[in-house]
Amino acid sequence: MTDQTDRADAIRVLNDAARAIPGVTCRANITIGVQSLSEADRVAVLRNVVGFSKFDGDNDPHGERDFGTIYKLASGDWTQNRPTDSNDIAETVFWKIDYYDNRLEYGSEAPWDASKTTRVLTIMLASEY
Repeated sequence: MTDQTDRADAIRVLNDAARAIPGVTCRANITIGVQSLSEADRVAVLRNVVGFSKFDGDNDPHGERDFGTIYKLASGDWTQNRPTDSNDIAETVFWKIDYYDNRLEYGSEAPWDASKTTRVLTIMLASEY
């Protein structure tokens, strides 16, 4: 196993933990657009971010699990699976994890090292990106 592989594995584990308990294991932010959703939708968004598992080459090319997309369907249900018909999408939400130094001034030089990195999870409407 290479050093690069070990680092990606460590980042993946830390990112999974950050998503599992946002606000405790990482800083967590939602944008104004997400805040403006109904309470039921905000809960559904958070549930989908915490339980996100649809990682693939498109959203996770480096295997770090630091980005994902969830969709509100026209039916009102939320899903990780992109509908084949774009008319079935009522809302698209992105989430991403960024890595900062512990003073939140610069990007982390060692995102695989939890002692040197503060993770920041941001949840936003795709239209706010």
